[in-house]
Amino acid sequence: MKQPARSSGTAHHSSRLRMHALARTLRHVALGAALASTLLPVALHAQQEESRAYTIPAGSLTDVLNRFGVESGLLLSFSTELTTGRQSPGLQGRYTTAAALHELLRQSGLEAVPQPRGGYLLRQAPASGNAELPTRLAAVRVLARRAGDGTTEDSGAYTSRVTSIASKTDMAFREIPQSVSVLTRAQIDDQKLVDINDALKLMPGVTVNRMNDNSFNFYSRGFQITSMQVDGGAPLALGAYTYSPLQDMAFYDRVEVMRGASGLLGGMGDPGGIINLARKKPLAEARTVLELSAGSWDHYRAMADFSRPLTEDGHIRGRAVVLYENRDYHLDHRSTERPAFYGVVEADLGDDTLLTLGGSFNRRKETGGGSGLPRYADGRALDLKRSTSLTQPWAYKDSDETEVFAQLAHTFANGWALKLNLTHSETDTEANTAFVGGPVDPATGLGVWAGGHYEYENQQDLVDLNLSGNFKLFGRTHELLVGADWQRVTSRWVASTFPGHWSDPADVLDSGGNWNPDRDVSLRNHLRYGPWGQEQVGGYAVLRLHPTDRLHVVAGVRASRYDFDQRVSSASSASAPWTTTSDLPFTLKTKITPYGGVIYDLNDAWSAYLSYAGIYKPQSLMLAGPPPGSGSLDPVKGKSYEAGLKGELYGGRLNATFSVFNVERTGTALLDARYPSNYDAWAGNCCYLPQGKVTSRGVDVEIGGELLPGWQIALGYTYNRTRDENAGNTFSTITPRHLLKLSTAYTLPGDWSRWKVGGSAHVQSRTLVSGSATINGADRAYDFREGGYAVVNAMVQYRLDPQWTLALNVNNLFDREYYERIGDTTNGNWFGTPRSAMLTLTWRQ
Repeated sequence: MKQPARSSGTAHHSSRLRMHALARTLRHVALGAALASTLLPVALHAQQEESRAYTIPAGSLTDVLNRFGVESGLLLSFSTELTTGRQSPGLQGRYTTAAALHELLRQSGLEAVPQPRGGYLLRQAPASGNAELPTRLAAVRVLARRAGDGTTEDSGAYTSRVTSIASKTDMAFREIPQSVSVLTRAQIDDQKLVDINDALKLMPGVTVNRMNDNSFNFYSRGFQITSMQVDGGAPLALGAYTYSPLQDMAFYDRVEVMRGASGLLGGMGDPGGIINLARKKPLAEARTVLELSAGSWDHYRAMADFSRPLTEDGHIRGRAVVLYENRDYHLDHRSTERPAFYGVVEADLGDDTLLTLGGSFNRRKETGGGSGLPRYADGRALDLKRSTSLTQPWAYKDSDETEVFAQLAHTFANGWALKLNLTHSETDTEANTAFVGGPVDPATGLGVWAGGHYEYENQQDLVDLNLSGNFKLFGRTHELLVGADWQRVTSRWVASTFPGHWSDPADVLDSGGNWNPDRDVSLRNHLRYGPWGQEQVGGYAVLRLHPTDRLHVVAGVRASRYDFDQRVSSASSASAPWTTTSDLPFTLKTKITPYGGVIYDLNDAWSAYLSYAGIYKPQSLMLAGPPPGSGSLDPVKGKSYEAGLKGELYGGRLNATFSVFNVERTGTALLDARYPSNYDAWAGNCCYLPQGKVTSRGVDVEIGGELLPGWQIALGYTYNRTRDENAGNTFSTITPRHLLKLSTAYTLPGDWSRWKVGGSAHVQSRTLVSGSATINGADRAYDFREGGYAVVNAMVQYRLDPQWTLALNVNNLFDREYYERIGDTTNGNWFGTPRSAMLTLTWRQ
């Protein structure tokens, strides 16, 4: 199996577009061969003499051919001089490849000539009686760059043919024996998804739970997702203390999620799943995209995306994305101003080596803040407007987020591929907070103010190195991946509270009233949480055996080591020495994490699979008795079993998954009734026993891609039931038992092809949070419930001409009032965003 460096799209470099992952799965879909050792085509169902439906509007010949190349998977090579200034009537209806090309090139003076090893060469149509072939093709352009590395940009599709989330090599979805979902560039653009939180709200099977004004946690199958890869590298630690994922989608091609245990490539964590972000990379051709947006509550956003070959031969290519956003919110006293930049350069260091260097910078200046609404002491919800934020206009949060990365990919003469992926991420934040806490007195309507000054930072260093390739055994070809990764996270957090923190009364029914404490806290008592750090180092291997053409066996293993340290200190003043109040170093010896699966191809379109995956999660802050703690508990162990069917329909343009899953987590810390409890989220906690067992069972159904010509759809339904086996009740009450997510876009046919309509929907059953509240002078248990609800979004686009597009997106179209998160009587209750609209003008060249 040859693992290519990322294709540049230039003629010589295209020879590395080897779709080893698709070769087996799509063998009945007619692969094209190399073009004179310089061009390697992608899977070409359209090259067979079967017809397929197209809905491609008229426009410039370059744009029309580009869309045709993407939809058909056809490899076209031609001089850009040939197509400049020419128009095409487009394509409507069912055509074979030859008939489609004839229609597209009608009256253009050009013709497409089939090549002996596959693909088509575009040339000037010879004069009558002169069939002499050109001897040289200048400025060759390769279309259909998608496929080899899973790039979804320009595909217009709501699915991808390949993904690397489960193996760090490009695999078809049918080759992965777990549930995998992808959110493509087309979905991001159509639904106007701004950041990673917006994106995951549309991801099937994922629950997005707001923590504060701009911080979210992600859950799958009842468990938190704590690992996020970027370009398949070592994972960022999402649950790492002060780190909040806020990546802007303007910088990324797609988002992928694999649900279930992911310890093989994600290291430690819960058995919920893992996220992978794929960065945008330079294109082979020059491209400019400019975008201006204006929306509700003075939401303004401008984005420019430039991609260029930086040398005449195209061996060095660059891309830059610049954006500026200035917005208010539906919440009082809340606004954000944010400039951001992303840049990446690719360089071909020979025919078989690709070097990628890049980085991003994001500066956020936010006003306001908060922790959600409290409740009355008896558990009743407050009767407040959705715009109520219970903060102060002087509250702020300033953050700088910096990321730099480097990647090196080399393909050896024997087809084996070596990949190195390095990332350094850094976040620095300073904030003054102000929020109202509860419980709120039902008689007076009073809560209390809370707030202080905070400074915190988070740094993550990630390294991943792997080698992959094919080998022969018993007359058959098999695949092997071996690699190692390293993750180091360091954080600190310094906090000083304002006078009156958790004591000054707040008139909740009057938006809290005016709170103006002395904010010069530099000489007051303060706390320092940190240094906080964790380090993971691991080695992994994945073996894919193919005993027969239909039977495929996957086996994997990971060996990893984990180190952790968290220190808490206090000082009575800025000049006083720090006194350590808690210091808890922890080392976990080498742990082995297994992975295995069996896939059987039922026919050319459908496969059945069965898989097992494991993971572990340290409990370094949970101490065994007797007090003050005799040592950290053993790690939680997680494992997931999954079985299902996967289908690739319409030549891979539509993917479908039907699966059942069973997830177990054992060894969870439970209070040891023999000793008094002492819990501090930021220090060692005593006393616990590793006896808890949690199960999660359910069904996943997902369909994504082209349902009918011009109609893209991404539909996911999840039934999930979680259970705390020790307590005998539901484990994750914030996970809805029924969750349906839908996004769709339809390009109208014929004379209406300038219009595209669609939208998205989120439908879920009820959720709840349990706790206790003081009711009539006594502590009583409660269940705060949010009934099932549906939120519908709509979009309409109109293509003014081949370059300009105008789009209107309306979110929460029916203005449904609901809680997107339920908290407790103290805080954490967040209304969902009311109806809003965004108008976007886009220019592409």
